Amino acid sequence: MTLQEMLIEIPKLTMQEQLLLLESLSHALNTNTSQSAPITQQSSLVEKLYGAFNPTKVILTDEDVDRMRFEAIMEKHS
Repeated sequence: MTLQEMLIEIPKLTMQEQLLLLESLSHALNTNTSQSAPITQQSSLVEKLYGAFNPTKVILTDEDVDRMRFEAIMEKHS
């Protein structure tokens, strides 16, 4: 079964079947994660995802963040 087929079928499952599926996915992800990341390597989730949210790795000041929020609000309401 392809991923697309599964995504179509999941809403048709009962809640109990969806919970069993969720438990199975969670177990598979935990197993994969524990195999791929050695226990000796300790890093926070923020450190792992930092590049996804800030690919330039430029440290933003409070003023930069305020300006970005202001620009986003102005764009939304214009």
